[in-house]
Amino acid sequence: MNKDEYRRKMDSIHARESLLDEIRAAEQKERVEKATKEPRRHWWIAIPTATAAVAVACLAVFVGFRSGAFGKKNAAPMDASAGYAAEGPTLREDADLAAPGEGPAFLAAPHGAFLATVDSYEALGQIMEARSEEKNVRYYGGMVKNESALDMTFPDETDIAPMEPTMEMPTDSYATDGMQDEPVAGEEGKNYSGTNNQVAGIDEADLVKTDGTWIYALNRTKEAVYLFSAEGKDTKVVSSIRLTQPGSEHHWRDYSEMMLYGDRLYLLGTDYDWDKTDRDSEYTFAEVYDVSDRTAPKKLTALKQQGGYRTARLIDDLLVIVSDYRMYMLYKNAEPAIDYCPRFSVGDDASTLTPGDIYVNPDSNENGFTVITTVNAKDGSEYDSHKAVLGGCDVVYCSGTDLLIAAQEYDREQSEEQTDENGKHFVKIDSGTSTALFRFSIIDGQIEAVASAKIPGMLLNQFSIDADSGYFRLVVTRADSEEIIWTDGIDTYEWSNRSDCALYVLDGELDTVGTLEDLAKDERVQSVRFMGDTAYFVTFRQVDPLFAVDLKDPQNPKVLSALKIPGFSAYLHPFGDGRLLGIGYDADEEHGWTENVKLSLFDVSDPADVKETFKLSVKDAGYTSVQHNHKAVFVDAATGTVAFPADNTYYVFRLDGDKLEPIGKISIGDGWSSEARGLFIDDAFYVVGDERLIVLSFKTMEQLKEIKLG
Repeated sequence: MNKDEYRRKMDSIHARESLLDEIRAAEQKERVEKATKEPRRHWWIAIPTATAAVAVACLAVFVGFRSGAFGKKNAAPMDASAGYAAEGPTLREDADLAAPGEGPAFLAAPHGAFLATVDSYEALGQIMEARSEEKNVRYYGGMVKNESALDMTFPDETDIAPMEPTMEMPTDSYATDGMQDEPVAGEEGKNYSGTNNQVAGIDEADLVKTDGTWIYALNRTKEAVYLFSAEGKDTKVVSSIRLTQPGSEHHWRDYSEMMLYGDRLYLLGTDYDWDKTDRDSEYTFAEVYDVSDRTAPKKLTALKQQGGYRTARLIDDLLVIVSDYRMYMLYKNAEPAIDYCPRFSVGDDASTLTPGDIYVNPDSNENGFTVITTVNAKDGSEYDSHKAVLGGCDVVYCSGTDLLIAAQEYDREQSEEQTDENGKHFVKIDSGTSTALFRFSIIDGQIEAVASAKIPGMLLNQFSIDADSGYFRLVVTRADSEEIIWTDGIDTYEWSNRSDCALYVLDGELDTVGTLEDLAKDERVQSVRFMGDTAYFVTFRQVDPLFAVDLKDPQNPKVLSALKIPGFSAYLHPFGDGRLLGIGYDADEEHGWTENVKLSLFDVSDPADVKETFKLSVKDAGYTSVQHNHKAVFVDAATGTVAFPADNTYYVFRLDGDKLEPIGKISIGDGWSSEARGLFIDDAFYVVGDERLIVLSFKTMEQLKEIKLG
């Protein structure tokens, strides 16, 4: 499938999503009208949300849970139900849902305290069905609705067993100041730069990778991975890997990123097959190549796990892959629950997760799975560990020993009809956002659930999370709205909304120990960077307040300063001692309209007195992908170099005293192109775009060679 066909396919999908959204909105309006205009005759319509919520809470407490093993390095995972344990996690179309003689398992933990496993597919099925009834299943932007009735059969309360959590919180200080990895010395003594990673030592997948001798470039426009010998002005293409497509208009692959480990290259992305049922239509793949002979890369195998590709991390020699499995088809208890469980495969060998590998968060109503796997990157021939949580996945943070999954949730509460002081009748609907958090440990290649929680607001991206000295720190935007429907005569509506920003400090059990709320009223978080005991974050409406928050006392975070300047920084990066770099946009102070790309330098040597010491508006650059992808930025504090793509140009700046001066402006595409990466190897600087690779002198930015990609 070519690029135009892919876009047409995506337009078709988006149109379907929009239609589903419109149907949902119409159904909601009809429900509100019935609930408000006939409150006495149809009282059962006015409170469906409350009734269903109680049902799900009861099911979560009484049906199908038992405790997992949390936090201990050598803790054994929960056994699968006896009906499946003997044969392993293979998919069985006609399998029984419970082992003979086994009754239902029960929740053995306080509600919402942490994740728990289920001991049978039958128990999992009851939970999924309840969630299908209580909450519309999310289909990207649209919604799908199930009209069948709830099964409200519960076991006796006396069967519930209490649980003693056995969680140990690591006390080491994580290296999460967000510094780009220092230049690495290659096997031949070469110095080279890597991907702009959030956490030092934790590699992130990207479009371009290098080992100091070879450059690997994933080019989705040309549908190939190019392998270059990095030899300065003598750089050349030595081979390429063709990105294969299945050849059907209903089946295609989206190659997203790559990970490199030694002689193993992993191509990561999502395989879409709309000829299959909705629950089987998306898989995350990892195509494994042996690149020991760079002139002839050899495909070894392909790993697949259910759901769309989200992200990947490389921790030493362990590759961690996260996918997001949305069940577009609603679960019916009459069907085998195992058919809906996440699956994975190595080559042609397919399996499905056992109940003991699936966690459920009682506080979440999400009816999809987040799937987490680990792979030994040295070999890549099989999965080391695989787990799933019944909950969504919007942001992923990895510290090395911990993986924090964050899922945004929309909370909505509708009141019964009320009467104001003047005798007028109305219904009030309160809406807001919250974030469900799932913490997993990754020790010796094994994934284990540790804790879960929910906090108000929503995270911007992975930089909104940080771990340090046994605490997690998070910056959120809190947005709430209130809708009042006056029901006398023709319905009339009133809306109001508010937003602010907040910072939360959580301990290892994800209990909130420190809060800082009600910051930047009616604004939203635009960028965040944690630097040791200080958090810096930018909010924006018309001007850019850069907040500096002291985190030395986790229980009592406090604002040290708030610098207000025009525009905002969409990305923040440490830039040497006492200096912070901001990349974002200029903005009109009166209306807040964004204009050109803007560079800022902040003096943060005294966090209580932050100053903007330099700003530069890039007049011919209107948009940069840095706003949404930190891996597009190249920063080398040692040489004072900053580089990034904007529109179809790659800009290079270098520090001269207290100013950033433009020293390079490289065309990276013949049209609109924001996919470009820059890196250096010894004295050469390489810019890899969709159309060409440019080699420059790292010192002078004089062009040494251009290789057009065909």
